[in-house]
Amino acid sequence: MTAAPAPHVFTIPASVPFVPTLLRALIEGKLVPGFPAAHDPLALADATLYLPTRRACRLARDLFLEMIGKSAAIVPRIVAVGDIDEDEIAFAQMGAGALASEALELPPALGGLERRLLLTRLVLKWAERIAPDQQGEAPLVANNPASALALADDLARLMDDMTTRGVPWERLDGLVPQALDRYWQLTLEFLQIARETWPKILAERGAIEPAARRDALIKAEAARLAAHADGPVIAAGSTASMPATAELIAAIAKLDRGAVVLPGLDLELDARSWQLIGGGEEAAARVSSAFEHPQFAMQRLLQRIGITREQVTLLGTPAAHRRERYVCEALRPAAATDAWKRLAGGDVPWIEGALQGLKVIEAANAEEEALAIAISLREAIETPAKTAALVTPDRALARRVLAALERWNVAVEDSAGEELANTPAA
Repeated sequence: MTAAPAPHVFTIPASVPFVPTLLRALIEGKLVPGFPAAHDPLALADATLYLPTRRACRLARDLFLEMIGKSAAIVPRIVAVGDIDEDEIAFAQMGAGALASEALELPPALGGLERRLLLTRLVLKWAERIAPDQQGEAPLVANNPASALALADDLARLMDDMTTRGVPWERLDGLVPQALDRYWQLTLEFLQIARETWPKILAERGAIEPAARRDALIKAEAARLAAHADGPVIAAGSTASMPATAELIAAIAKLDRGAVVLPGLDLELDARSWQLIGGGEEAAARVSSAFEHPQFAMQRLLQRIGITREQVTLLGTPAAHRRERYVCEALRPAAATDAWKRLAGGDVPWIEGALQGLKVIEAANAEEEALAIAISLREAIETPAKTAALVTPDRALARRVLAALERWNVAVEDSAGEELANTPAA
């Protein structure tokens, strides 16, 4: 009996362009041994490439011909991890077996506007039942459509997160002691909407949660690939923070012709600190897992695959500034920050290089912050061969920067798009 092949797991440093490096490694045959066949424009068509977002998929398709250096070629099947094609699962080869039947029997998802309005109606009914303790007091919960819609959106996000993480609602039992303020009890009563009322609505309509349906399709795809994979399968760019995604990526890593490419896995952090990310014993005390650490999900994924960090192959050469090392130190687990003492000695020449080119602007207010960013972007545009980008989760900041650039007639692309209500009439 032959032993199973070692999983093919790689990582691309954060300072290296991810998609070009990934495609170059695939074309040069570094990811899957013997693939693709040299000088065969059709060879890449046998592969399936899973990327984390649709935007990454579009970028990969655009770069393929440029990377191949040919006038025409059939690119691999490129799929976003959350966009599993259930028809492919259902009508796959005989290897899928019962998986096809399960995929066809999945109920439809109840999502979008219908879900939002139904939850808003339930929130309004719940708010109507809450009366102040004394006459004339302000209500504990605002009972109006706008507030109900906001609460419904927050509840929907919590429901998605609970479903994605596989956490049962029963875990909330006993979370809030009776001795605490009544407001906390109201919070638990509010969550009964998701725990008791909402499942009944789903059952009446013969539907399931969008997150539950997505996870079911991802798990079915993982089982299908484990049973029968036609060609090379590569999963790249995902940190596997969702359990269903982690199951899919682990299944791909264990395929004979599978490969996984992780984004920015920390290969420089010392072994003790790396272990503390996942929790453990330190100085006879229990250290909790660092769930919010950016490396936590990838550490768990390596454990799931059954390999160590030392078995991961590096693709690309990290930039000379060694900024990854600086970030590694800044994000060191709290239980291992005693290692910062050695940095105080001054024998760390890489710190100066890591900070070279970085600027800090202390803005007095939000308008000044947006104006400083807009000026930096404008200067970059006016400098030949220079590029610039603003990366922020703050949509209000992004809108202020866009407004400042529009005053100078500078057109920029906003990857977040524009709300329909703000678009001009045709």
